[in-house]
Amino acid sequence: MGFFKTYWSVFRRLRIVHLLYNLRHYKQLKKNAALYNRFGVSRSVVASIRHRDFTKAGHDIPWLDQKNALAELEKDQGLKTFETSWQEQLRLWPERGYLIIPAFLPRETCDQISLELQTLVGNNEIAFDYTNSRIMNAWKKSPAICVVMNDPKLIALLEFIFRRKAKPFQTINFLKGSQQRTHSDSIHMTTEPLGYLAATWIALEDLREGSGLLHYYPGSHKLPYIMGEDFEHSSNALAVGDDLYGNYEHKIAELIAEKKLQKEIFTAKKGDLFLWHANLLHGGEAITAPETTRKSLVTHYFCEGDIVCYHEISQRPAIHGKAESCTGTL
Repeated sequence: MGFFKTYWSVFRRLRIVHLLYNLRHYKQLKKNAALYNRFGVSRSVVASIRHRDFTKAGHDIPWLDQKNALAELEKDQGLKTFETSWQEQLRLWPERGYLIIPAFLPRETCDQISLELQTLVGNNEIAFDYTNSRIMNAWKKSPAICVVMNDPKLIALLEFIFRRKAKPFQTINFLKGSQQRTHSDSIHMTTEPLGYLAATWIALEDLREGSGLLHYYPGSHKLPYIMGEDFEHSSNALAVGDDLYGNYEHKIAELIAEKKLQKEIFTAKKGDLFLWHANLLHGGEAITAPETTRKSLVTHYFCEGDIVCYHEISQRPAIHGKAESCTGTL
């Protein structure tokens, strides 16, 4: 396992590895065949998939992405089912592309998650991935994370935003700031039609300046989605180009400069939740205080229905696990 972890950054780009993985999960992928036909994709469900393969684009735009979103939002009786502060945040969603819920998670639950992670890492039940900066899908071992990502109030909020059923796809835990350059999640987890993805970020501790805080660009979700065909890279029939993501980041930096976007930084308190649109540009600030931590929990949610879920950056169809199967209350 150590060998594969060390060289996974290489293996993960090889299309033969993707094919073998997809064949192993054929039963989960075969449902995409009808959707591929609808969206004009002339590929096997186990083959690589890219945005440009969809020759008949879906035009089912999420309702809160439409021009009359705010007016429709006010008419929707479902808005009143949320507490007043959440309603105010929802009204800002169409323009900003994100919402913030202070103290969403009890501080005790944050501590419970941190303790579970520490114990699981100590017992070698989970580990940091090949980047050595994050733990993927700790929900499989952490009951507390499993409950949080399936919180009924959070799921109800997501399903109101999309008017579709939503289910968790993956979790990511960070101990330190990611320092990830600005990006849209839709390059990593993509949908056709576009936009049927959202993510949550929850602070598991009070965060300090210099710890690599989360940054974001309000309103950037309304910009065109940047996909693999929108910039040059060296991908070919054998492998995804090792310059693809770096070139993508450069393209995003150019877009930010061109549009003169204004960055904001989220200095969160323990339990604060940041929920963002699939195309909101965001990233992690540089860590200037190396002794600090930035414990956080990220969850990505796909929508159900006639939607193809895939990964534009690695050109793989998404394999849905059973992340929605765990239940409980906070």
